[in-house]
Amino acid sequence: MSTTKAFWPPRSTRRRVSHRVLRDTSRKRPSWFAVLSYLFLAACGNSGGISGTVREVEAGPLPGVHVAIDGLKTHREATTDTDGRFAFQNLSAGGYTLKTDLADYVGDMKVVNVSGGSTLNTEFVLHPACLEEGSYVDGGLRWGLQAAQAILYIRFVAVSDPDRWIVNRQCIVGIDHTATVLSILNMGPDSGSITKTVHIVRDGRVAWNTGEEYIAFVRWEPAIGRYRPIAGPLFMIPVRDGKVVWDRTDAPNIRNGDPVSKAMAGLFALLPSARASVR
Repeated sequence: MSTTKAFWPPRSTRRRVSHRVLRDTSRKRPSWFAVLSYLFLAACGNSGGISGTVREVEAGPLPGVHVAIDGLKTHREATTDTDGRFAFQNLSAGGYTLKTDLADYVGDMKVVNVSGGSTLNTEFVLHPACLEEGSYVDGGLRWGLQAAQAILYIRFVAVSDPDRWIVNRQCIVGIDHTATVLSILNMGPDSGSITKTVHIVRDGRVAWNTGEEYIAFVRWEPAIGRYRPIAGPLFMIPVRDGKVVWDRTDAPNIRNGDPVSKAMAGLFALLPSARASVR
């Protein structure tokens, strides 16, 4: 008995089935987002920072100071906290300019270099804004005798360049003059402690000349260890060839052209009444 094999589907109707290779979808190409994220993290890993403090020259930390930083494609701003601290993070390696600003203080600037992966520490020391020579009021000779702690006949022997001086927590621009004391008006026990050479600071940028002589009404400033005229040049009486250049009208016993010795004696005579008026 013969048998016949059956095929399904029939050979005439069978189609060729192509074998497709399935790819492993678990290995996808990285997306642009992933690449950018990686680059960002890498950049942050190589970034640096700046940490700093701001303080006053004769005091402690300064809060509220405006601090600005500028660099290549970088501009940021910060304000110091109650401890005078500020910080800038995530900075690219490179050079930056730091600037500080606070009302009534002289601003400062620094050029710094930030290294990747590290924090640079820096400090600013601010000076109060300095006053130049201002206006003075002549309170009269009686007031001058009350306000002065010493009245000296001096000759200037050296003059320095203008500098900053902190007096009573205030910055002034002034010039230090070295003077030889030729005579002293006896105003009390402190007069005996005055040395033969003294320093007198004149406010402003105009100096007296070496060799010039004056009768100087001055006060001692402990903060700078020097004397200052009580009212700028108003109570600096010029002396020429041993005689006073006197243009005041409130001392009838002193006249223009009087010898220095007579003028000093006239001032001494006025001391009791001047000092008595303040008791």
